[in-house]
Order: sequence, then C-alpha cells, then structure tokens
Amino acid sequence: MDKNQINSGHISTSYDEAMSEVQSKTLEMSGVVESSYSDALSGLIKGDSFLSKKVATNDFLVNKLEIDIDEKCNTILALQTPVASDLRTIIVVLRIITDLERVGDEAEKIARLSLKLNYENIDPAFLKSLEHLGNSTSALLHNSIDAYARKSVEQALEVIQNDKKIDLEFKSCMRQLITYIVKIEDDKVVKNFLDISTCAKSIERIGDHAKNIAQHTVYLIKGKDIRHTSVEQVRSELDEA
Repeated sequence: MDKNQINSGHISTSYDEAMSEVQSKTLEMSGVVESSYSDALSGLIKGDSFLSKKVATNDFLVNKLEIDIDEKCNTILALQTPVASDLRTIIVVLRIITDLERVGDEAEKIARLSLKLNYENIDPAFLKSLEHLGNSTSALLHNSIDAYARKSVEQALEVIQNDKKIDLEFKSCMRQLITYIVKIEDDKVVKNFLDISTCAKSIERIGDHAKNIAQHTVYLIKGKDIRHTSVEQVRSELDEA
C-alpha cells in the first residue's frame, strides 16, 4: 500500500468519526433538552422550586453543546469535502441544534417564571389544562427527536400533523385564562396570570420547534423542503415517487 492510500484511509476514518460524533452529540443535546423541558414543566405544575432551579444548569449545558456541535460541523465543512448526503446531514444538524437551543431557552423561561408564581391565585382546573398541554408538547418533542434518530419520515409527518392539535389546545387554554383575568382587579394577581400565560406561550412554541425538527428530518431523508407544504400533499407526492 502506498503513502497516498494510507493517507486517504486515515482521512476517510477521521471524516467518518467526525460525522458520527456530530450525530451522537446532537442526540446527546436532544436528551438534555428533553430533560430540561420535563423539569421545567414539572416545576411549573407542581410549584417545585428545586426542579425549576435545576433547569438553569441544563441550559448552560445545552448552550455548550450547541457551540461544540456547531464548531465540529464548521470544521468538517472547512477541512473536508462532504458528499451530498453528508452535506445535507450537516445542514440538518445545524438547523436542529438551533431549534433544540430555543427549546432550552423556552424551558429556562418557564422555570424562571415558575419561581415567581403565586399558586394560591391560580385555579387548579387551569393548571390541569396547562399540564395536559405541556404533556402533549413533551410527547411531540420526544417523537420529533425519535423520528430524527430513526430516520422515520412517517413519524416526522405525524409530528407535523399533531402540532395543529397543540395549537388548538393552546388557544383553548388561553380562552380559559382570559375568563379568569377579566374578573380580577388586583394588579399583582393580574401580573401573576400574565406570567403564567407567558409560560403557556413558551409551551406552545416548544411544539413549533418540535414541528421544525420533524420538517428537518423529512428534508434529511427525502431531500425535500416541506416547510410550506401540507402533510397531505407530502404524503401524496411520496406515494407517487
């Protein structure tokens, strides 16, 4: 074996390892983000200050992982010449970690606001509705990450479709909240409800980021940008392909 073949083999191995590390780090970041959101949601619903404070630690780790993955992707682009499929993987990873970082930010916001809430002024029925919304969004986020990990187009499309249910549930929660707010005269109590409405909005946004991750997954597998295409149309086009 000549020197060029040896060097070529070394470069190929190094390249494959770098690509593998990028993908494993992305899944690691996904796990941290899921954990952060779970803690933020539990902290919000249960008024558990320990869980809410724990989210800040995870947010630091999420940001660190995003920077690490971003740097690794840029190094691959600068030093290697990725084939088309690997280039698409890098593009998708960069998009996904942006959405994951934003989920982490929303989780941190929920946790921060939870620490300020006065639960004596919050109707338990509304908290129950908010918990259901949060759990639905948590399942959506998990399924979007699972679709990416498994490279499942069908699972990704289900996530995109189910995000519409999250939007409807969020609107129902907000209508419920408004019925409470209009009856309140105490400014402090109103502020309390505004803070919890911000938490509800953060939960809804996490659903949007889960949908984005699912859309990125379809692009990764099929090379098709479906951000402005209905799920029904995508399924129809895939059946015809």
